Amino acid sequence: MALLPRLNRGPTLALLCAVYFGAGLSLASIGPNLSALAANVGRDVALIGSQFTAFSLGTVLVQFVVGPFSDRYGQRTVLSLGLLMMGLGILGESLSRDLTLLLVFAGLGGLGFGSILSAGSVLVPRLFPVRGTSALNLINLFFGVGSIVGPLVAGRTLAQWGSPLPALWLGAGLLLGLFPLALLAAEADVSIEGTLNGSVPWLLVLLLGCLLLVYSGTEIALGGWAALYLEIGAGMAPAQAAIAVAGFWFALTLGRGAGALLGLRFSALQVLLMTIMLLLSGSVLLFFMVGNPTGSIGALLVLGLAFGPIFPTTMALVAVTSGGRGTAAAVALAIGNSGGAIIPPLMGLVLSRAGPPAVALLVVISTSIVFLLACAVVVVSRRAQQL
Repeated sequence: MALLPRLNRGPTLALLCAVYFGAGLSLASIGPNLSALAANVGRDVALIGSQFTAFSLGTVLVQFVVGPFSDRYGQRTVLSLGLLMMGLGILGESLSRDLTLLLVFAGLGGLGFGSILSAGSVLVPRLFPVRGTSALNLINLFFGVGSIVGPLVAGRTLAQWGSPLPALWLGAGLLLGLFPLALLAAEADVSIEGTLNGSVPWLLVLLLGCLLLVYSGTEIALGGWAALYLEIGAGMAPAQAAIAVAGFWFALTLGRGAGALLGLRFSALQVLLMTIMLLLSGSVLLFFMVGNPTGSIGALLVLGLAFGPIFPTTMALVAVTSGGRGTAAAVALAIGNSGGAIIPPLMGLVLSRAGPPAVALLVVISTSIVFLLACAVVVVSRRAQQL
């Protein structure tokens, strides 16, 4: 590989778009595959929710080592290993016939996904210090595109072949196929200028990490359980519910496209506050539309649109406040990805024990917490004159 030319920052951005597309396709395909995975291992579908915990734990744990590892070997190495681990993890989940083995592969996939997130969240702001918010929203827009394609493929193969598993195989193949190109990605070692006296405002980083925790956990939970939520609460057929979930991811993708455009005109903090207000509106709508198929789908579309810009915009804020330091990004991601280990299995338990109304209430509570954390970020940032 040393004899091959390195990619400059433009092709590297395009590569990251493809990587995030493959990651989004893979993760969004898991929800429509929950019943198939449960059948593969011979367990109840509610118990399969533990794979969300295993995946998220892998995503969190890798953040404790990815900082020093990237300092020594570079972001392209982190990205390459992330592709390899996530691809093998997703493939292994789809082929597992034992719950323990499935959870092991889910953890491996989480390690890979956490590495991909870390590499993208650090590399993009360094390569594009002026338009970091827009660039991060752009690559995450492709995550959303993949998230649309995944459930559509799962629904199509379920209808034609009686199994949604090919969607997972497609996602794993894309990730593994991009591995050689990732070895050629551009590298950037400089920090973003403008950091206050070169110090990291850790209180802001921690608050942003906690905001990511509640937000990401809720997004993963809704994306994973929305199909069953619609089947149980609105009486939709599985294939129709899978298509409706694709609509959720389509709205999320539109949200990230909107975030990329808004980032050209407004500050990252302003974009974040606007989208969180929309998020609250969507959660209230979901609560009042329980049992109504059209209303529930409409609420999911509003939530998807609001979810879209939150992760990339929050990571852009982390980059701005920390001067693009990989350690700060790793801390925020470690805290943020913990939400995926808590809220998705909790939502699955609530859905199976208390039903869709309790799930809708859980979404209202979690989005309200996101709003309060955003308010705290505004207060602290103004006192520090940081954002």
